[in-house]
Amino acid sequence: MSIESSITGEAHFFAGEDKILSYEIFQAGSTTLMEDASTFTLRWELRRWGPAGASVLAKTSGAGITVTGAYNADRAVNTQRVIVAIADTDTDALTAGRYACALKRMDDGLEAVLSHGQVDLLVSAVRQ
Repeated sequence: MSIESSITGEAHFFAGEDKILSYEIFQAGSTTLMEDASTFTLRWELRRWGPAGASVLAKTSGAGITVTGAYNADRAVNTQRVIVAIADTDTDALTAGRYACALKRMDDGLEAVLSHGQVDLLVSAVRQ
C-alpha cells in the first residue's frame, strides 16, 4: 500500500538546497506494521506534474538512497527509515512549480509504489 507523502506548504522545498527525505515502510495493507526494507532495491523519482510529466531527478539504492536504523515490526520500536538524499546541485536547474514524487520497490516480482505525493518546489532569491 502506498502512503501519501507530499512536500508542500510549510515544508518549504527550495530548488538549490540540500534535502533529506525520510520514509517509514509499512507492510502491505497496514498502517501500523512495519516492513523490513533493508534488502529492497529502491528508486525515488521526481517528475513534472501531470500524466506525461518528464522525469527530472531520480535516486536509487546505493546512489542517493540508504536504509538506516533497526527494523522492528512494531512501529513504536522500529527505527528503520529509507533515506533519500537530495543534493543542492540536483535541483539547481529546476523551475518553481508542482512536481510528483514516488518511492518504489523495484525487486522483480515484488514491484510496489511505497510512497507517492506532490512536491511544490520553490525558488529563492539566492541561488548558488
